[in-house]
Amino acid sequence: MMRIGICDGDKSWRMRAEELILQYGKTSGIEMETFRFAGGKQLESYTGEPMDVLFIDVVLNDASGISTAVEINRKWKKCQIVYLTNYLFFATEVYHTDHVFYVLKAQFADRIGEIFEKIFDRLSRIGEKLIFSVIGGEKLSAAPEDILYFERKGRETGIHTCWGVYAVWDKLQTLMERLPILDFVRCHNSYIVNLLSVREMRDNEFIMTEGSSVPISRRYAKTVKEAFVRWAGTQIS
Repeated sequence: MMRIGICDGDKSWRMRAEELILQYGKTSGIEMETFRFAGGKQLESYTGEPMDVLFIDVVLNDASGISTAVEINRKWKKCQIVYLTNYLFFATEVYHTDHVFYVLKAQFADRIGEIFEKIFDRLSRIGEKLIFSVIGGEKLSAAPEDILYFERKGRETGIHTCWGVYAVWDKLQTLMERLPILDFVRCHNSYIVNLLSVREMRDNEFIMTEGSSVPISRRYAKTVKEAFVRWAGTQIS
């Protein structure tokens, strides 16, 4: 059973979106359960099981859809967020949230198959783990989305994760060969960054979601910009 939330201030659109989603599920043979929310406050007060997918408007009657999505990212780690809206000009403002698609309501019926294909692909990769040999003999098992960045100091590389830092002997070039090429980019002789964990990109640094700063060197600036544009294109579709 796939649990799907629809958060939108327009009641008629909530019902229309639900109709299209359930129709797609029936045609595709996928059992779905839908939940409708009139705004951010109603969504935040929900205490049931986490959603697998949340369709949310950028502009809600009582809150910012983007801010609400940030809270959902924290609350439901595996929930796939789709921005379903009338407002294309907000597309550049949502890149720092973890979402799978950004689509205009007028295009939803035509693109719903494409959207769910991307959702299923993302969900299928959630359980994937990377195994690292930590200095001292232990093993670190981490999903790509749990890694913030890698930092090379001397002969050691620190793996900065959501829950701590771990030291390995591996060089950055060796690590890059193991990482998802779309999400991770070398931004400095001493750093690899996970774009999924970036809150803001500036001319010479990344600001990470937890507040730390990762430098972007002049040598890698062009490569980083190109990689970020490619990655952003997968987030805003």
